[in-house]
Amino acid sequence: MSKRVIDGLDGFRALVGETIGTSGLVEVTQQRIEQFCESVDNDEWIHWDVERCKASPFGNTIAPSMFTLAYFSKLFFEMVEIENVPNMLFLGSDRVRLLAPLVCGEKFNITVKLERVEEKKNGINAFYESTWNVEGKDNPIAIGIFIIRYMDS
Repeated sequence: MSKRVIDGLDGFRALVGETIGTSGLVEVTQQRIEQFCESVDNDEWIHWDVERCKASPFGNTIAPSMFTLAYFSKLFFEMVEIENVPNMLFLGSDRVRLLAPLVCGEKFNITVKLERVEEKKNGINAFYESTWNVEGKDNPIAIGIFIIRYMDS
C-alpha cells in the first residue's frame, strides 16, 4: 500500500472532505488481546478465558474496547507521510462510539476521512472521521473523530 503524502499545512487544507485512505488489515490474536490487557491491568475473563468464552454469545474472547481505538495512530501513520510540518500533537478524540465487539480471530481495518480543519495560532487542528470495519461484516464496529494538531513552528 502506498502512502498518501501530505505536504505542509496547505496540504491538509486541500484535503478537507476527502478520504485519506483505508489501512491494511490487522488480525486480532489472543496474544495481542492479552498483551493489551496486561499493559492496562485488565483481568476480565471475557478477554482471557478462551474455554469459558466458547459458551459466550461471541464464541471466543473479545478485545477490550480501547484496543480497537488504540490502533488509530499506527494505522493512520501507515497510510500517510507528512512532509514540511515540524511538530504535531495528538489531541484526543470526539464522539467515539463502540458499535460491536471485536472478536479474537477477526481482522479489522480503519478508513479515515479528513472531516475539517480548524485554524489555530501557528497551525491547524485536523479532525479525522474514522471508521473501523471487520473483514466480512457490513457494519462498522467503531466510529469516531480523532484530532491531531499540526504546527508550522
